[in-house]
Amino acid sequence: MRFFNKILLIVLPVLAVSCGHLGDNSLDKDVDISQNVIPFELDTISVGNGAGIYSFGSMIVVVDGHAKDRILTIIDLPSLKVKGQIAQFGPGPDEITVPGAVFIDNSGKSISIFDYGQLKIATYDIDSALVKADYSPSIKANFNNRQFPDRYVHVNDSIGFARSITMDPKSRGYSQGLCKYNITTGELTEISDPERMAGLKSLFGISLADSIIAEGATNNDILNIYNFKGELLHKTEGPDYSSEVMKDKVFFREIEVIPHYILASYSGREGENAYSADRIRVYKHDGSYVKTLIVGKNITDMAYNQASNKLFCIFNDENIQFGYIELDDIL
Repeated sequence: MRFFNKILLIVLPVLAVSCGHLGDNSLDKDVDISQNVIPFELDTISVGNGAGIYSFGSMIVVVDGHAKDRILTIIDLPSLKVKGQIAQFGPGPDEITVPGAVFIDNSGKSISIFDYGQLKIATYDIDSALVKADYSPSIKANFNNRQFPDRYVHVNDSIGFARSITMDPKSRGYSQGLCKYNITTGELTEISDPERMAGLKSLFGISLADSIIAEGATNNDILNIYNFKGELLHKTEGPDYSSEVMKDKVFFREIEVIPHYILASYSGREGENAYSADRIRVYKHDGSYVKTLIVGKNITDMAYNQASNKLFCIFNDENIQFGYIELDDIL
């Protein structure tokens, strides 16, 4: 869904010290929450397939990677009304060519977006960008085309987490891993375990409050939990876990680490709908399984908003594109 999503990048870390191993082979606590999905619209704004969604304090941000006009749609909470759109698509110096991860600074006043086409991170003052048609973003940082962060999650300007993509000019291939990334200096520090399963691909979410990273594999039924040093704390194997990666079936799709729980959208399918998820597995922070929420619609992306305790989703469904789930009575 975001940059390089089609090839499902990742090789996350595991500098294992002590690891709790949990065999998760009795996932029999299904809860149907299909009637709990509340739809909402983006007024007259149309967003293409493959859009991403982010939650930042009192706003929701939708990133349309296929937009030919404005890329970012800013949505106000709790009204769910569109405030406007910013970030012009295009090859120019004030435009975004290939949009990637989005993050907001700690003040909540500016928003930044990775541009993998121009190898830069562009920053917008939100209030100014919403009202000025000729607004020019500032360049927060640049990165090189040999090693760069993918699906970046911001902590502060000195530290964030991402999947690292390292290009090999000789083979024209690349390697993947989990890394720390310093926005200010551009320093990218790998924290991947060289002994991880060969070919494992995955995605991740973090909890700043608990200093943990939750990694769900896309090509195996396994959830790994690390600390911020990359040390493996817990390993949870699902009922379809294999000692080798799988080529035909897709497993975890998105990860949100929220207070007390990990929400992992899960496919477990093959074929046309494999890359979306119709259910959400719920785990505790120690990797122990809680239950499975049956959504009944294909989730393509999701974002948790702590202030409202809602999970916002984008769906691949003929009846609904955007919706949210109230978690108060579910978790």
